[in-house]
Amino acid sequence: MYLKPLSTFCLALCFSWGSISGAQRASEDVKWISYTDPAEGSFSMDVPYGWQIQGGMYRFGYFDVRWMMNIRSLDGKVILRIDDANVPPYAIPGPSTGRVGQTYFRPQQFQMLVEDYHEAQSYAEAYAKHRFSSVCQTLTPRQVDWIPTMPQAWRGHPADSSKVTEATLSYACTSSDGARIVTVFARSTLHTGSHYANWIVDPLISVITAPDRATLAHSMVEHMIGTWQENPKWTEYQTQMVQQGLNQIRGNFNQFMQQMQLYHRTREAAMNQQVARYQSEQKNQAQQVSSWGQTLTGLTTLSDPNTGTQFQAFTGPKSNYYTNGNGVNINSNISPGPGFHQVNQVPQ
Repeated sequence: MYLKPLSTFCLALCFSWGSISGAQRASEDVKWISYTDPAEGSFSMDVPYGWQIQGGMYRFGYFDVRWMMNIRSLDGKVILRIDDANVPPYAIPGPSTGRVGQTYFRPQQFQMLVEDYHEAQSYAEAYAKHRFSSVCQTLTPRQVDWIPTMPQAWRGHPADSSKVTEATLSYACTSSDGARIVTVFARSTLHTGSHYANWIVDPLISVITAPDRATLAHSMVEHMIGTWQENPKWTEYQTQMVQQGLNQIRGNFNQFMQQMQLYHRTREAAMNQQVARYQSEQKNQAQQVSSWGQTLTGLTTLSDPNTGTQFQAFTGPKSNYYTNGNGVNINSNISPGPGFHQVNQVPQ
């Protein structure tokens, strides 16, 4: 079970994109306004007035939610990303998970990827290379001159985790727009129990900025994460969501599905719409805010010949992909049965 610790259990999906109006000079005089997650109101934080803002919670199941905030100056010389919804939770390989690189998926519960545990240092190195490969012609390691201060609420309790590592890396970037400084902070947490072992990378902070704006960019990250607050009402709502998920796992499945039939229809439609918007915006973002590379996330773009729509699914080892039109996607060499039809892989 994947429980992403925002403060206690944090599990939800939402998405918003837009540019908050108002002129903003590229200077130290940043004006701030409060931004609230628009879909479920899960959290709020300060964001710079007049900058391009993308952010919210992204729900992939009862137990699998990931939040992300993208901040970009209008001239593109400061780009901040706090956490990354493209990065999935990871399951340690075991008898029930399959092999490394496979998806570990439970409908309406979570979407994980099977992978051995990576400490923060190695993960941050790989992330920096994939995140900025389309922007930086070269990435040269440089001395770290800033380490973000984590709010206590993000650290959780030592007893909750089996192993925690943190790392901050800095690089000199050569781009087509001139010199840039890249900074990546990663916190890798391994959770183990008698019947499970999984790990997450949270928070994951990345910054790319012109050298003369680096101090400003770093101070903005500190301000934003320092003002982050979880909504207590949303916490109560999420507790109910967790309980519903646990009820589904524990049994009495038929009775549960009857009680939740109407809920599932409305919730599934909302989830599909939010994920579709998310995928569309990810595709249209500028290179400076390009998404986590497919190599690490294990995503494959598919096209439904019946509807003409495109969507993404976790990459599998089999040769074909099938869907039933209700959000259930299966990677298989042959059709999984009635109700499923084959979809096509979109060349990358």
